Amino acid sequence: MDARLPPEEAIDADLLDLVRRCQGGDPDAWRAFLSPLQEIGRRALRSFRLPTADSEDILAEALTALYAGGLSQFRGSTVAEFVAFLKAVVRNRAIDFVKGQKRQEGYPEELAAKTARSDFSTEISEEECLEFLRQEVARLKREDRELYLMKARGMKEREIAELTGRPPGTIASQIARLLDRLRASLKDRGCV
Repeated sequence: MDARLPPEEAIDADLLDLVRRCQGGDPDAWRAFLSPLQEIGRRALRSFRLPTADSEDILAEALTALYAGGLSQFRGSTVAEFVAFLKAVVRNRAIDFVKGQKRQEGYPEELAAKTARSDFSTEISEEECLEFLRQEVARLKREDRELYLMKARGMKEREIAELTGRPPGTIASQIARLLDRLRASLKDRGCV
């Protein structure tokens, strides 16, 4: 892997094929997959500012969970979705670890306070979030996608209602529900 590139860009184009092979239990695929998984996981852990030994333990637990069947939970179809999935798995393990440490005496106060506020950086790039949004919009029904695009172009509900022949109140509530769904999807991926 080229150390000058971010891990997400250095992983070759066959990543999703490798994911599928790992999901099928191919041990050779797991061996090829381990290094990129570890690098992405380490990047996800940086924002926690944990001691190296703790970070490595968390990463080992997350990777073990993926190997033991957690990878089957990945249902995405893009590299960006996989990277977000992996980062979420690692972050969740780290949060559980820090919460457990918070209960024990002697762990740094600022780390415990940071966990209580859930103030960790997501480290998901703006480009990843834009790609997630594009994917979500592409998955919308044609009618919802048209509403979204009209609203995104700055049209008022009244103007959209005139174009579509629907009442303005209906348009307003449809757009509100649509935007809520999109926000929830992006939040699930760490973008909001």
